[in-house]
Amino acid sequence: MTNNIGLTKDAGWQFGVRKTLPMKLETLWETFFSDRGLPYWNEGIDEDFSTFKEYSHIRTKWRHKDFTEDANLQIRFIPSKNKDKTTISFHVDKLKNESQREVAGKYWSKVIEDLKLLLET
Repeated sequence: MTNNIGLTKDAGWQFGVRKTLPMKLETLWETFFSDRGLPYWNEGIDEDFSTFKEYSHIRTKWRHKDFTEDANLQIRFIPSKNKDKTTISFHVDKLKNESQREVAGKYWSKVIEDLKLLLET
């Protein structure tokens, strides 16, 4: 029996990545959704969010430029206990296969790394 990491029982393939950044929740949220921040992450995003809970999370559809169908995307902002850091989490599901999972993984891992550049400027 093979172990298909990322394959769920009923949500297709999934991928998730998270990173803790040295920024207060409100500052990270506002930077992330600013005119300066949006280009770092919103490629392929359906901006008609199914869920938008300020300073908490969003849910929407996402389609990588190489995909023919949408996947589900959830982005969460989780404050640290001391409030000086925030964890940002990207979770994608409804991916069609392991190849799409790999593409999504590379894409969202790069987004998380690029956020450091956004925060430094």
